Amino acid sequence: ADTAERFLARAPLAQTTSFGGVHSSAERRARWGDAVPPGFVRLSVGCEPAGELWRGIAAALDALA
Repeated sequence: ADTAERFLARAPLAQTTSFGGVHSSAERRARWGDAVPPGFVRLSVGCEPAGELWRGIAAALDALA
């Protein structure tokens, strides 16, 4: 769960539940009591350019190493 929180803090994604919007978001569902593993991160991909998303996610993951 700690690693997931650190990823979310570094990823350039809104930390919110997606309600069908056009912006990418990420969240840790276990935080809300959902029956998922504590380190599970849910990504909802929006309409941003794919390269921007990949670079942001890769940078957040690299920061965890």
